[in-house]
Amino acid sequence: MADEMLSGNEAPLVFEASVPSTNDVAIDAALGGVPHGWAVCADEQTAGRGRRGHTWASPAGSLYMSVVLRPQVPMQHFIALPAVCAMGVIDALHGLGLAGSVGIKWPNDIVARVDADDRTPTAFDNKLAGILVEARASEAGPFAVVGMGVNMHPVEIEAPAEGNVPKAPRALTPVSLDELLGEAAGTVEVPDVARRLRDAVIARVDAWAALVHEGRASAGPLAPILSEYFDLVPMLGHQVAVLSPNGHLMNTGVFAGLDVWGRACVMTPGGEQTYPAEAVSLRAL
Repeated sequence: MADEMLSGNEAPLVFEASVPSTNDVAIDAALGGVPHGWAVCADEQTAGRGRRGHTWASPAGSLYMSVVLRPQVPMQHFIALPAVCAMGVIDALHGLGLAGSVGIKWPNDIVARVDADDRTPTAFDNKLAGILVEARASEAGPFAVVGMGVNMHPVEIEAPAEGNVPKAPRALTPVSLDELLGEAAGTVEVPDVARRLRDAVIARVDAWAALVHEGRASAGPLAPILSEYFDLVPMLGHQVAVLSPNGHLMNTGVFAGLDVWGRACVMTPGGEQTYPAEAVSLRAL
């Protein structure tokens, strides 16, 4: 049962103690007719998931939220929503004082720089949040749900066992809002962060949908946002490893940008290659 229901940005934000998956709750709610911007936030998920159906560890103590999106654009344009929503998350984090410390790691991670003086390519190899967008069709038209998981407090991770260190580039190190905000961390609570995130994501989605309606996406769904998006991707222009879904190294090269369909463009020794988000991930070298 929901602890409370808050009105904000013209749609309710529901808080739950524990759910199997906030995305599943939001999808069911959307199929039942809740409006654009409706959101559910939980203290823990017992069956959270990430990209490609991977299990997403979701213990109590972090922020897990899903928002219903009804942008009223053709469903083929929904491929831009992960990028649009990531920009909204960055907007909310900037509002918390983290401008210059956070960025987007294509396609669906929010990363952070712990040391403001670190200018190396791997400075942002710290994961603060993950984003998962799922689209559905319904009698009322297509909709999407964006799920967000944000580390509110420090996350403990186990070091790889000796002799069992992966050969591929290491995974991102978790980082939390507490660690990034320092002394200001005690003033930030989950309900406030949840409202900031939901409102910022909805604002970005609405602005993007308006540009689509104006015909600014005729070249492709990401065309209206690409130039601004590039400014938020710290890995852009750096050497990267291209990894398969199981972590195997497929290629290396310079991350040159995205095309208007959201595919990563990498300048490899054999020339420019484009990779869809469903097929690969990138790591800074």
